[in-house]
Amino acid sequence: MAHAIWEELAHAIWEEFLDCHSIQHYIPRIADHQLARDLAEWPAVLITGPRDIGKTTTALRQSADALRLDTRIGRQLADADPDAAIEGQPAPLLIDEWQLVPDVLGSVKRAVDHRPAPGQFIVTGSARNDLLRDMWPATGRLLTLRMRGITGRERFGKAAAPTLFDRWASSEDRFRVPSDPPNLADYLDIVLTGGFPRAISAPNEAARRRWFRAYLEHTVTRDIPDLTYGAGRRKDPLGLQRYMEVCAHHTAGVLPAASLNRDAEVNTKTGEGYRNALVTLGLVEDIRAWRSNRLKRLVATPKRYLMDTGLAGYLVETDVAAARRNPDVSGRLIDSYVAAQLTVEAETSDQRVGLFHLRTHRGEREVDLLAEFGGRVAAFEIKSGPAPRPSDARHLAWLRDQLPAERFAGGVVLHTGPWRYPLGDGIEAVPIAALWT
Repeated sequence: MAHAIWEELAHAIWEEFLDCHSIQHYIPRIADHQLARDLAEWPAVLITGPRDIGKTTTALRQSADALRLDTRIGRQLADADPDAAIEGQPAPLLIDEWQLVPDVLGSVKRAVDHRPAPGQFIVTGSARNDLLRDMWPATGRLLTLRMRGITGRERFGKAAAPTLFDRWASSEDRFRVPSDPPNLADYLDIVLTGGFPRAISAPNEAARRRWFRAYLEHTVTRDIPDLTYGAGRRKDPLGLQRYMEVCAHHTAGVLPAASLNRDAEVNTKTGEGYRNALVTLGLVEDIRAWRSNRLKRLVATPKRYLMDTGLAGYLVETDVAAARRNPDVSGRLIDSYVAAQLTVEAETSDQRVGLFHLRTHRGEREVDLLAEFGGRVAAFEIKSGPAPRPSDARHLAWLRDQLPAERFAGGVVLHTGPWRYPLGDGIEAVPIAALWT
């Protein structure tokens, strides 16, 4: 009976579902290829990532049908008999907002245990629920695909290209400078737009800011409190927002947690809860400090990023004109944007890539980002200026000289100018836009 009801009612909401997630103006994502590959090899794929990052829209492009659990009909069907709700449906079946009926994951587990054929299910839900441990009856049966904000490579039509680290071996193919590269104002416009699809598609800056305001309000009144407070404890949306503002002001900084908590006026326990919640939500990322037996006196403090620079710009109340007048703000935002790009390049590479930062205890030497892959290390400095000089690459040259020649894969100073040119042995200046061309 439940199966017959499903057949009659599920398709009645399918067209409405497609309308709600229109793919007419879809920006091709790096995850498109990943999802197709994973479905060809695995029975079920869980797409995880921050809220409103495009998980459902991406999943729809490769789904044959959907069980939409945020509708009354879909939820009632799954509540009544989750096994019947997914049985015999066209594959891949998208199960959207799984956390609203957690028992459906048990049904997925039983289905793939019974018939482990590839390409049966795509599961999506908000990041705040993906990591709740008591909701994981399907552990080991779902392959996880993590989505992040739209990168420059996706935004400018290069989603299908090999990752930076997969083309690293070819110096010529590693970076291609566009014929009409952005200038600083163009970069700041890209950076302050961020990577959320709805922010990118907003018709103007005012509409984009309204969207960020709504996103922030939802985050501090619902997402973070649900992850950081037990029943009966007082929620403090203003304190949560203040903590996020401090994270935005210090993005791309190596700042001890105690200093961050002090600036946000929260105690250690509260600050740790906020930080863990923001990491769970996919909004904050800690880049680990690099360690080496050859180098001494390196700090162990991670470098912390607010990963969406559009949201960060909203939190620090800046725009392109104001950011151009404030080198500290523009530098932090551009650094964070590049870090977000390189994080996706590292995570989606066909090889294992670790991303780190390097800083000595007194700050005499500092490298913004290091990528370790294939037993080698590539080092990156990020500058908001248009024409870096050899002195801007001095920390990269120092690192090069500390490592065996076969370990140093190259140094790159990424900048906002139009030219690619050498800065020393194994080190070059490269426009940021070359990351996506």
